[in-house]
Amino acid sequence: MAERLQNERSDSGLKIDRQTVRELAGAAGAALAGYGAWLSYPPAGFMVAGGILVGLAVIGTLRGGR
Repeated sequence: MAERLQNERSDSGLKIDRQTVRELAGAAGAALAGYGAWLSYPPAGFMVAGGILVGLAVIGTLRGGR
């Protein structure tokens, strides 16, 4: 019984795969690029962020949602 409880506890942790880490790093990079552009010229921050989102939409469409 105690061994079963130990196995359940060790399996209940949060698991993050490499793709999730890549997506989080990409989102952080996009946010920092937009913020950096905004510091230089506020409308540029919105243009950079919008350009990144449009680029991601185009790439997603070309890949067929895979």
